[in-house]
Amino acid sequence: MKSFIISLLTLFTLNCHATLIELKLDQTSYQQGDTVTATIVAKNFPYTLGGFAGEMNFDDNALALTSWQFGQGFDDGFGSYSHADDSIDGSLYLEDYADLFADEPTITAIQGNEFVLATIAFTAVGSGQQTLSLLNGFEVLSFDNTMLDQLQGMAITFDVTSVPTPASIALFSLALLLLHRVKR
Repeated sequence: MKSFIISLLTLFTLNCHATLIELKLDQTSYQQGDTVTATIVAKNFPYTLGGFAGEMNFDDNALALTSWQFGQGFDDGFGSYSHADDSIDGSLYLEDYADLFADEPTITAIQGNEFVLATIAFTAVGSGQQTLSLLNGFEVLSFDNTMLDQLQGMAITFDVTSVPTPASIALFSLALLLLHRVKR
């Protein structure tokens, strides 16, 4: 009976935390060469966050990682401890933690109900349906270091369309011109 209750509580905990981290895009579709901007947002946590760590995966043949920036949710004015690693193709590991002596009321006010953990920019180099994924095990830590939650992974998909090359446009224009002359 005890193991059943623990299993039920674990399942409930995982399900209730599933929507606390959200992955957002600035658009729903893009063209090749466009900048794809993804934002990782934390919202409605029952406690003040002291940090996070997680990994994002993407198809590096279709999306070229160009930059990333951490949000201000863990900075009380004296900075935070941020780290990012993109040494594995198609993967970006991010972590950001509040300073050990950060002022909790300031951090709580900055975080509010919703705040940005990180913003990541890509250049769309391939066409077709693309996916950005936050892997299972995305971790958030409470400000007082008493709670460590591992959240479920999530993915977001979007379309990238190919842009006609200038040579194709020129050839099409020339064909239209020739058709127009033939009609005269």
